[in-house]
Amino acid sequence: RFLTNEGVRDQMCFMASGGIRNAADVAKAIALGADGAVIGTADLVALECVRCANCESGRGCARGIASTDKELGYQISEEYVEQRLVNMYSAWRKQWCEILRSYGLRSMRELVGRSDLLVHMDYLDEEEKKRYQPTPQAKLIL
Repeated sequence: RFLTNEGVRDQMCFMASGGIRNAADVAKAIALGADGAVIGTADLVALECVRCANCESGRGCARGIASTDKELGYQISEEYVEQRLVNMYSAWRKQWCEILRSYGLRSMRELVGRSDLLVHMDYLDEEEKKRYQPTPQAKLIL
């Protein structure tokens, strides 16, 4: 709000990073004022990264995702990587469209800074929590 009031908000680009794991996290970060989000770990998990923390040690990634070892690098093909990332981003796009539609917004740009759309559930009593829809537990099928 301060940057907007000073007339300089549109001259800057803010990126959220850290803890962004799904489409809802990206939407929340944007509603809090970010212009976008860095999602490196989510990409790796989409490629079946098991998060063993061996990326930069010894031979590197046992799955061949982040390895400089030629033998390990052949475990994963470019086509496989491409399809997994396309699947993830397609699913996220569908979820973003549902979020935007539920608030009557037409683009993610309209969501920037709309913190008025967010509710911190931990601060609500049980009766107030009932007014909000629970997080969907079903898997998204494309």
